[in-house]
Amino acid sequence: MSQPQIRLARTSDVNKVLSFLRSKYQLLSEADIIKLALSEKYIQEQENIADKEERIRQAWGYLKKEGKKIGNRLMREKGLDPKKITEQQFYDLILNDHKHD
Repeated sequence: MSQPQIRLARTSDVNKVLSFLRSKYQLLSEADIIKLALSEKYIQEQENIADKEERIRQAWGYLKKEGKKIGNRLMREKGLDPKKITEQQFYDLILNDHKHD
């Protein structure tokens, strides 16, 4: 069973990259160098995705924490005890136009 092949046009840019990588990985064939480069790029992209997801999680946590502070401040301004009010009561009391159909 033969492996599928990928054709790569050898432009001057491709030749420069292969030349650089051949000097770095002298024992590997061009095909192995290309496989290695693709694998490294894949790993790098996966790490970037993980980093972005972590930054989003951190931002979400920060927003929730700050939102809670603001909500508590609004309740205290209205004379309400944040520990004794539900989220729905908060919406109903603080946001007078918040209605459920």
